[in-house]
Amino acid sequence: MSIEEELQQLERFARERYIPVMVEETRRLLFETVRAARPSRILEIGTAIGYSGIVMLTAAPTATLNTLEMNETSAAIARDNFAAAGMSERVNIFVGDARETVPLLTGRYDFIFLDGPKGQYITFFPYLDSLLTVGGTLVCDNVLYKGLVEHIPDDPRHKHITVARNMRAFLDRLTADSRYRTTLHRIGDGVTVSYKLSD
Repeated sequence: MSIEEELQQLERFARERYIPVMVEETRRLLFETVRAARPSRILEIGTAIGYSGIVMLTAAPTATLNTLEMNETSAAIARDNFAAAGMSERVNIFVGDARETVPLLTGRYDFIFLDGPKGQYITFFPYLDSLLTVGGTLVCDNVLYKGLVEHIPDDPRHKHITVARNMRAFLDRLTADSRYRTTLHRIGDGVTVSYKLSD
């Protein structure tokens, strides 16, 4: 089975089980950004079933991927999917709550894909910044969070308001950081692509 066929199969699997996977535009953007960056070490926060990881490793055929996933069932499915794609030897899956594991990460990465718990992006940023090499790329998905980030509800009881406010704080911080050159792409649920210019 080709990688394209593998991804199509994963899309069907996800749709049938109401598992969110990135839309086609986001997938293309991620693929092209990884291919242009030519990373050797990729960090992903939020493995899910391995879809985005397979996209990234396809775009960077010599890269390795460390990926974090909280749900053990999802991690097991991802492990099988990476194996089916012939990528097992290039992937390490770490199971645990990213709020606990991200602060413990060490090493350096030249590409980071952030697609974990949306309310925690602002908390994760200092840790991910310390892991990302100068010249590296940070891609963050869902930064407009259901369209609420730019239009935060007035009702303080709104169930998504805390996440929307946290994401707004993250987006403001990232785009104001002169050490990064950031572009917001209004596709899917919003994607930022940030290039780290200096420490």
